[in-house]
Amino acid sequence: MRSLLALSFVALLAPLHASSSSVEDSELNALSARLRARNLQVDRLQRVSPHLVEVTIKGETVYATPDGNIMLFGQAISFDQNERPTNLTTAALWNKVQELVNNGSTIKYKADNEKATLVVFTDYTCGYCSKFHASVPELNKQGISIAYLAFPRSGPNSPSYETMRSVWCADNPQEALTNAFNGAQIAAQRCARADAVDQGWELSQKLGMQGTPSMMLPGGHVVTGYHSVEDIMKLLDVAS
Repeated sequence: MRSLLALSFVALLAPLHASSSSVEDSELNALSARLRARNLQVDRLQRVSPHLVEVTIKGETVYATPDGNIMLFGQAISFDQNERPTNLTTAALWNKVQELVNNGSTIKYKADNEKATLVVFTDYTCGYCSKFHASVPELNKQGISIAYLAFPRSGPNSPSYETMRSVWCADNPQEALTNAFNGAQIAAQRCARADAVDQGWELSQKLGMQGTPSMMLPGGHVVTGYHSVEDIMKLLDVAS
């Protein structure tokens, strides 16, 4: 497996030391200690390839080369033998997204003959999100379930953010979200389930999402923008 890094910027000359392909706990502990000595809050260290160590610092992911002389800030893309890409950065959050899908924190439009579930970060005030939502019945017919997570573009505590919390609290969230897309007023509600809106927002920020709709394919690859049913079927074939 070879890796390609899409870099935002590179910080050089940091004398860290990762080990060869089998990183021992003691070596990771030493690496963590060196980072902490620089007043960096290290949450997690993990080897992602023989040439790369993933470092989580205050919730943000960076990478270190094995010799430790370079730290890379950006997204790591790994290619398999068939040249199919996997975004290692977003894949690390895929398990969390799956957890939200499985525990009912998403608003899910389930296909009767479910073949795959597409996770979509959405905002009911987004025109292209509304256009995408209109295609959900056809996607369901094709065996594609849609699981929505909230990404209110105007941010926490905004009117759309509060409305989305009310949508998640509705007796019938699927109907409430469809009504919101259609411009209906949503009655204000409060409930514990509204925390899912906060979780969706936090994940969107960790994933670096800039717009809606943003789709997360199985495995963690993120695709932004409106796509037709035909395009989505092709994307899911690539991701399967």
